Amino acid sequence: MDEIVWWEIESPDPERAQSFLSALFGWSFGEVFADSELGADYWLIMANGSGIGGLQRAAADRRPAVGTRVYVQVADLESKLDQVTALGGAIERTRTELGGDDRWFATFREPTGVSFGLWTPNPSFPRPIPRPFA
Repeated sequence: MDEIVWWEIESPDPERAQSFLSALFGWSFGEVFADSELGADYWLIMANGSGIGGLQRAAADRRPAVGTRVYVQVADLESKLDQVTALGGAIERTRTELGGDDRWFATFREPTGVSFGLWTPNPSFPRPIPRPFA
């Protein structure tokens, strides 16, 4: 089966993104390389001691208006949305029911403009929770 094994965030201000994402999700960041042949600073995103993705500085000419959105499963959607705004993020879509009250999602932009999704299942709904890919 094909599955997601890695993902990356491109941010115009990765240092600010790191601060926000560390406070919101508890992720840590380790610099992998800077000013390399690729011309971008790059940090490893860590969760629970494992690398789960990368963060890099977006080049000014590569800041797309569209892209892929990553959803993070959280235990308490409303509490996490409150934390998003307290940390300076902007809510794009408030809690939205999906599939007949079996799960909910919301979306937000962190302070540098990168969009993320939050997801929470109904604990009484008998569907397996997706497993983390890292």
